[in-house]
This record gives sequence, C-alpha cells and structure tokens, in this order.
Amino acid sequence: MKKHFKITALLMVILLMATVLFGCAQKETSQNNQSQQQTNQQNNNSNQPVDTVEAIKKAGKLVVGTSADYPPFEFHDISSGKDVIAGFDIDLAEAIAKELGVELEIKDMSFDTIISAVLTKKVDMGIAGFTITEERKKSVNFSIPYIQGGQQIITYKGSGITGKDDLKGKTVGVQLGTTGEEIAKKIEGAKLKQFDKVDTAVLDLLNKKVDAVIVDFAVAKAYASQNSDKLELVGNLLDDAAKAVVLRKEDEKLLEVVNKVITDLKNSGELDKMVQKWFVEFKPKQ
Repeated sequence: MKKHFKITALLMVILLMATVLFGCAQKETSQNNQSQQQTNQQNNNSNQPVDTVEAIKKAGKLVVGTSADYPPFEFHDISSGKDVIAGFDIDLAEAIAKELGVELEIKDMSFDTIISAVLTKKVDMGIAGFTITEERKKSVNFSIPYIQGGQQIITYKGSGITGKDDLKGKTVGVQLGTTGEEIAKKIEGAKLKQFDKVDTAVLDLLNKKVDAVIVDFAVAKAYASQNSDKLELVGNLLDDAAKAVVLRKEDEKLLEVVNKVITDLKNSGELDKMVQKWFVEFKPKQ
C-alpha cells in the first residue's frame, strides 16, 4: 500500500513539474513572439518613406539649396545695403514655401554640390537653374519644367567668334558642374577654363582672359544687356534645355506640391510676370 502511495505521489510531482515547465516554455515563446513582432514593426516603420511635406511643415521652414552667382536666376543683391539672395528661382522658392505655409531658408553653395546636398538631406530641394538631363535623372527627380532655355555663347565684341565652329583653339569659360561645361567639352579644339562662379567667368571675358563663355541664354542676355558696348551673344542656342526643380526620388508628395505651384503660376499668368521681371527688366550689376 505504501509502495502504491509513493508511486502515485511521484507521478503527481512529475506531472506538476511538467506543467510548470510547459507553462514557462509557453511564456518564453510568447515573449519571443512579442519581441519579434515589435522588431518587425520597428523594421516596417523604418522602411516606411518619410513624409517630407509633413516634416517641412513641422519644422516650419523649407530649406532650398542654390548657387547665388547666376543672375537672373539667383544672385546676391546688395542694392538695399543688405546682402540678400534674390532672383527668378528665389521667387519660385518663395511661392513653394507659401504653398506649404512655412518660411523659406536659402542655403548658398557651389552649384556642383547641390544635388549631393539634396541626396544627403542637407536641403529639401535644389533650385538653381537646373537643366533636365538623363544623367541627373538617374539620381534625382525633376519637377515639371518652369522655364525653357538653352546654352548660349557670349563673347567680347571684336573677338571674331560668330558661333560654335569658331571656338576651336579658343579659351572658353564655363561653370563647374553645368550643362554648359558638358557642351564645351564636346567642342573640338576648344580649351576649357572652369570657374566656380559665373560672374568670375564673365569678368575674365570682359578682361579678355577668355575668348567666350557658355551659359544659359537668360544669363548671357542679362550680362550682354548690362555690358552692351563690350559683350554680345553669337550663334544659335547650343541645346534646348528646360529648367526644373531637383528633388529626391522618394519625395513624391513634395514633388506634387512643387508641380502644383508651377502649374498655378503658369495658369495665373504670374510666371509670365516673373519672366518679364527677371529676364527682360533686370540688369545685373558687374
């Protein structure tokens, strides 16, 4: 009888231990599953695209990268006694900031660093007379065009240059990282002199240290108008280039906002007024 009792007690102890162990195992499994679910949720959240529009509104400002050496697109205006960055692109940036309901912050930098600044999120977008090219489209998105343009040769009067074919053996000034630089590289026999800033290139042209400069038509026209006794535009446009805003590929909502602003400016006639203001009436100071 005692033996039977001992066996029964032993079985009950074993059963109790098994129940406890099973319960612990279930709890550990549940905890592991919960932890894995949290990890998966965190990973899913990290993979979600950031809503840049909301981030900009939360920050209260739109940060735009530009290169303020390219009148009339963007330049340093000191006419009021203060150094203010102004121009066609700045007016466009102001319109985008207004649509978002935020302040505008302009970051002035070298042209050839703007796309990198956009991609590394140092700025929200780049507005600096960017020409839409297939090469650039590999890394960034472009808005719809806000203005048509093209590269133009500007030279000093009496240079003997009448078009692209006359640039063989000549020294041609270009700005680093621009479409004008890429076009100049393809002109047989042309000697390139590269500049960080366009105004420095034009100054060299006025001093006849370069024979010609290749820049956007609007910029060339502005400088030629200001120096009509010394400079002139020659030849046809070297390309047919549309200008657009540069954005990161993932910022699709922000792209929609920019495209809406450009479309509204066109439909309202405000874009035509901006063109008149900056490309007809404006004269850059040299």
